[in-house]
Amino acid sequence: MDHIFPVLGNEAGRSMDSFIAILALFAIYVFYTAIYRLYFGPLSHIPGPRLAALSRLYEAYYDVWLNGQYTLKIMDLHKTYGPIVRVAPRELHISDPDFYDTIYASSAAPRRTDKDPYYTKFIGLDLCVFSTIHHDLHRQRRSALNPYFSMANVRRLQPVIQERLRVMLRRMGEFKDTDHVLNVSCLFSALGNDVVNIYSFARCDYRLESPNFDPSSRDAALVGLHSIHIMKHVPWVHSVMKALPMSVVQRIQPALASFLAEHETAKAQVQRIKAGKNDEWRSKDHPTIFHAILDSKLPPQEKTVERLAEDAQVVVMAGTLTTASTLELITFWLLRQPETLRKLKDELRTMVPSVDDIDKTPLATIESLPYLTAVIKEGLRLGYGLSTRSQRIDPEKPILFTDRTNGKEWVIPPKTSVSMTSVQVHCNEDIFPESRKFVAERWLGEEGKRLDKYLTAFSKGSRNCLGINLAYGELYLTLAYLWRNWGSRKATFGDDVGILELFETTVRDVEMEADHFIPTPQKGSKGIRVKAFAK
Repeated sequence: MDHIFPVLGNEAGRSMDSFIAILALFAIYVFYTAIYRLYFGPLSHIPGPRLAALSRLYEAYYDVWLNGQYTLKIMDLHKTYGPIVRVAPRELHISDPDFYDTIYASSAAPRRTDKDPYYTKFIGLDLCVFSTIHHDLHRQRRSALNPYFSMANVRRLQPVIQERLRVMLRRMGEFKDTDHVLNVSCLFSALGNDVVNIYSFARCDYRLESPNFDPSSRDAALVGLHSIHIMKHVPWVHSVMKALPMSVVQRIQPALASFLAEHETAKAQVQRIKAGKNDEWRSKDHPTIFHAILDSKLPPQEKTVERLAEDAQVVVMAGTLTTASTLELITFWLLRQPETLRKLKDELRTMVPSVDDIDKTPLATIESLPYLTAVIKEGLRLGYGLSTRSQRIDPEKPILFTDRTNGKEWVIPPKTSVSMTSVQVHCNEDIFPESRKFVAERWLGEEGKRLDKYLTAFSKGSRNCLGINLAYGELYLTLAYLWRNWGSRKATFGDDVGILELFETTVRDVEMEADHFIPTPQKGSKGIRVKAFAK
């Protein structure tokens, strides 16, 4: 038997030699990759921190370890390196607001705009319009949805929104002179969720009627977004979780389980429509998005249940969170600044002398009010829309960027991921002096028209926010209904139904302290809370 041991020793030696060889090859690969990225790669001439050029671990440190801080860190990097910065091995970030329309080109522009696949995988919805990488496929998918988010169709939806607003006002009245605190963050999310479900599926969960406004959909979307930084850098985790039974995911990661459950809900709704089990839409005066899409000219592979379910989940999630966040921010500032609220209420009273007339006022008339429009735009500016970077890639042509401070020209090679951030645009002190303050007056007159170019809350170009018209419609109607009926102690009319006061809510509940795809306020924030009183 002794002759066996030399054989085993030789086998172990060969295994160790192979392992060392693999390590050596890996070390050589890392070394040459580092040298290439720093000195010879197509982006090596762009300024920025060396660690960001070497590895995405630099970004991961700020977003995963420090919890959503890379957006804010990038703003600091521009102060050091200038208006163009290399923020990842293959990504550049630009801070010049006047360059926004170049990166986010319109559908009429000759340039193509692909998305960066690295920044579409993290939400785990690879088939939806939002995550579509290639320009032509995105255009095809988007064109099927565009008609249902036109201003004309949103105006047809006005009676639906008004019915939900009457319920909202009735529920608010139930809080008057009670010990109960009204969480308007949950209230507005319930309103948005009810409206978007009616428009998408001709069904409603009646979250406004539930005792606590049933924040389950809102909470599921928020916890899903709070995991995006981990999923961005370790995308296979999401795929593994989706493959596991829901009961297992619930035990491992309850937050992600809620997000995945929302997808199953959206999938079930699309399946019901496709199977002809949802006929409620036939009695509606407005189109219903997913009934219409299934009847559209999209090819069959674009109408699968899984793909449309992903679009449905994104539409419902956006309809639940984004408009609500703007409404709660505006509510905070109006209650914090009674002089602003008085101006708004004066304008609303001029349009609607009697509270009972609000139901008879067309959306187009409400949209014509200049001060209400200014309040909405300032709310959108301070709310930012998305706080994360939004990357675009031109797969064919280089882009020329000129540093306006010194005239230096930078050539951005094709296939380079280039991004900007609405947070940085909206906080530019040269464009928006005292940018952290809520100043609705900045949007009035000719100056306001000039500033429109720099309002990027809905992004711009061929991939701008699909729901922009629906969001504006909800903002105009909700603010008109709310503040024609309610006031504050220092801003009230004789026919107001009651007054609202902030309760244990500070500016840290509306100011962004972290980026989790959308702006996130201080950790532990309970949202915007108020107490309601009779006059």
